[in-house]
Amino acid sequence: MKLPAKLKTDWTWEEWQVSRARRRAVAAKIGPPVVRRRESSSDSKLRNAFGGERGPRFD
Repeated sequence: MKLPAKLKTDWTWEEWQVSRARRRAVAAKIGPPVVRRRESSSDSKLRNAFGGERGPRFD
């Protein structure tokens, strides 16, 4: 019986960036690149945390 692969749970920032780029490329094939609500009940907290914006930029 083959054991399942061990799930990686410890990432460096560089490894995470590479994996995120791969996930973003796959997601871009099936939907718009940015999906964000226009407003929510947490707007005041979000805007305080992100300099007047509702979240970080997705560039």
